[in-house]
Amino acid sequence: MSDDELRHREAMWVRHGALQIRRYAEAFPDADDAERQRVRMAVLYAWMRDRCPVAVQFVANYVATAATALGMAGVAATGGAVAALFAAHTGTPGGAPWWLFPAATWAAVCLGSLFVVRDDVRQVVAVFRRLGTRGALRRLTQPQIAYWFVPATLCVTAVVAAAASWLTLVTALAAPTGQQMITAAAGLFGATLGLQAARWVGGVERLLHRRLRRVGRAHPLDAVLVELMAATSACSRGRARWWDPRTVRTRLAVATAAAGDITAVRRRTSVTELAARHRARRLHTALAELVRRHDRALIQVRTAGEYDAVTASQHAGVLALVAGDAEALMRHSAGEPPTSRTARLLRRTASSLVLAAFALAVPLLPGVDRATGAGVRILLLMTAALALTPADGSASGSVRSALERSLFTKNTP
Repeated sequence: MSDDELRHREAMWVRHGALQIRRYAEAFPDADDAERQRVRMAVLYAWMRDRCPVAVQFVANYVATAATALGMAGVAATGGAVAALFAAHTGTPGGAPWWLFPAATWAAVCLGSLFVVRDDVRQVVAVFRRLGTRGALRRLTQPQIAYWFVPATLCVTAVVAAAASWLTLVTALAAPTGQQMITAAAGLFGATLGLQAARWVGGVERLLHRRLRRVGRAHPLDAVLVELMAATSACSRGRARWWDPRTVRTRLAVATAAAGDITAVRRRTSVTELAARHRARRLHTALAELVRRHDRALIQVRTAGEYDAVTASQHAGVLALVAGDAEALMRHSAGEPPTSRTARLLRRTASSLVLAAFALAVPLLPGVDRATGAGVRILLLMTAALALTPADGSASGSVRSALERSLFTKNTP
């Protein structure tokens, strides 16, 4: 895009956002015109403060794409090196060259990434068809990065995918069967990694958006208000299909992530203001839990009346946020005591960590022979793994009993 096109896109984006928020306000049919106008303007101002300019979005996308490519290249090279070392220890004579496994991993990464961005590929092809050969060449030779970055990235990825795939297939066909299986495993790892390219790019973009926003412009609850308003509108529009709330749940997932973000508060405070940050973290964690409870309620709805109750609850939450009354929002939702993600993770894995620690320590105790110590170690490690699974107690007990018999029966005189 040229500078004029960029300014036009910025104006069109602002206009589209305003129209979208106007449609969001239609989710309040019982409110009068004045109240609907107040809600619409509050959400519009929150969106304007929280948004990133189009130019910043493009820069963030370029940096995120480059960082994702470098990161995936490093992970693919590491996975290929591990596969090469594993293949070298198989002792197969006449094995494949070491570079086969990184090439297979990287080819699968590129193919998976191209599959994820297939819609972008179609759009780029449509743009070049509209411009024609002369117009496309004129744009690609311009010094502005916005003209050539996306098509160049896609072309390079496609060329590398084709070359690496051809080398992998030709070399793997002449390799032994065991190394072909290792090559297939490396390719599966690369394909799984490439299918996550969009998430990697999105995560880096969100991090950059937080860093590139102007300090002090966004208010702490702006993003929560905008996303909760969007979820409320989706909930109202989906009333005719209340038994299929997947669209609303997608919006609520975004609102949950926005509710747990305390970037605005962190930017307004210093690292020494621990009490203020702790209060903000508790409030945002509680808000995220409240939004998450609405998501769980949508999963459990059995009648249209229960669906309407969830919609009314979201309406009340939006009105409380518009009024700036977070306490009313918390009273209305009767939230559960917030717990941090770290605390939930430790609570779930504490017993497994203790069992794993005993598994490492028991064979080293004096008086424990090697065979018994190895059996106890395996039993404790398997018990720790079973503690992380959602299996019930009877299933876990059956597995442990079978494992005890297989480990210790042969040592019984």
